[in-house]
Amino acid sequence: MNVVDMIIAVADSIRARYSRVLQDLHRRAVIADPGLLRLRNAARSALATFLSAALASAWALHHHLSVTVAALGVLFAMIAPLFLRDARLSGWMISLGWLYATACACFAGAAAVAAQPAMRGAGLLFVVFAGMLCQRSGPRAIGCAMLALVAFYLGLYLHPAHAMVVAMLAVSACAPVVVTFVSRVLIPVQRRRAWSVWPTVRGLTRDAWRTAARFNRSARRGSRFLQGLRKREQTVLVALVHRVRALAWLPAIPATLAAAVAMLVGSGLSEERWMWAVISTFVVFLGTTSREHTINRAMQRLAGTFAGALVSALVVTAFRHTPGVLAAAMVLSVFGWAYYIFHAYARGVFFITVLVGLVYGSLGFEIVPLARLRVEEVVTGCLISLALALLMMPSAAARRVQPGVAAGQ
Repeated sequence: MNVVDMIIAVADSIRARYSRVLQDLHRRAVIADPGLLRLRNAARSALATFLSAALASAWALHHHLSVTVAALGVLFAMIAPLFLRDARLSGWMISLGWLYATACACFAGAAAVAAQPAMRGAGLLFVVFAGMLCQRSGPRAIGCAMLALVAFYLGLYLHPAHAMVVAMLAVSACAPVVVTFVSRVLIPVQRRRAWSVWPTVRGLTRDAWRTAARFNRSARRGSRFLQGLRKREQTVLVALVHRVRALAWLPAIPATLAAAVAMLVGSGLSEERWMWAVISTFVVFLGTTSREHTINRAMQRLAGTFAGALVSALVVTAFRHTPGVLAAAMVLSVFGWAYYIFHAYARGVFFITVLVGLVYGSLGFEIVPLARLRVEEVVTGCLISLALALLMMPSAAARRVQPGVAAGQ
């Protein structure tokens, strides 16, 4: 065997091993993430965040403005893709509109009351309470709650002037466009079929007949509605009562009380970062139904925060003067947060904590005192949440035993 044959044989062996490794990784990824849904969502969030940040920052630098004008749009691009679950384009666009309108309204409202302590605290507690109440209404409602809280925090922290608010809202308008482009074109929910003229014509004809039939049905329903208006009013009232009862009243009350206490205690630790304690109370109670679940959520948040604060301090200290590395680490952190936050909460908290440290470190803040303050505020919020959960939340054992006891009676 000559040298050329040996090189070819070695190359084939390396290629075969590489192919086996890739197949094994793909098999494990499919097992851990059926359909690669989490991977696709994380890729959408990371790519939309990167594109929104690049576009908005370039626009800000071109107009000699601070890069903070991009903050609202970047936050929207990072969070919104995780809660856009509608299969139909119409429903997807409606969800996008609700998410963006909520973020803009809460940011503008926070900026308006930032200089008034009483209004600022009342507005924040209202956002927490409303967000906790609506958490059972589906991904759209949960996304609105998350965006409302972070947008309100952004408005309170920046307390921008009127001109700055207008500029940030204007720049953020690119974020829904970027999210739509990434989620519907670059990484679509479903693969597109090849276009053909005859299926399209048949589809248009079928849709025309269906539209005519729907118009006739709507006309008949309208006449029946006018005839039975009183009965319909009673039906609407009953549906409204059911919707009110379906709201998450159980976690909303302790979460709001915990947010109020965290607001007082957290402001004693820092006049600028106290919202970290309030956000901790919100996310600890979000989605929980028992004290055990709340305790487990708080422990995972503490673990992820400790590890993330340490890693962010190390990375910023080592690469403070290399913005390219910090930017790449930010995108990776967004991807990790979006991938893990729904099924491995501690890992998701780790990545979001790293992201916060990287952002503040790249803006010139001293990372070690900031990381320590981050840990203190999160610990404060989690301890307050644990105390309120133990006092007001039911135990998981009681919730399991109660149906049996009721049946026995």
